[in-house]
Amino acid sequence: MVFKDLKHELAEMRKSMDKITMELHETNIALRESLKMTADSIREMSENFSKSLEQTLIAMQDMKIQMDIKDTIIKSLGIEGILPDFLKTRKK
Repeated sequence: MVFKDLKHELAEMRKSMDKITMELHETNIALRESLKMTADSIREMSENFSKSLEQTLIAMQDMKIQMDIKDTIIKSLGIEGILPDFLKTRKK
């Protein structure tokens, strides 16, 4: 009888261990998927930020070139002191 009770307890422990193992496995899968989604989101945000930064830098560089050309033309025409400041820079 004692052997039978012990055998039953061991079987119940095995079932519990199997259940815990399965739950841990499912938790591991959920965590892995969550971390992958987070990594993908961070990678996408980083790529978008880099593209936006590059476009902004190009636009700023183009604007500086335009202003330099405008200043050069104004200086070469000798009208640097004649034009009011609001006509020298382009406002958007």
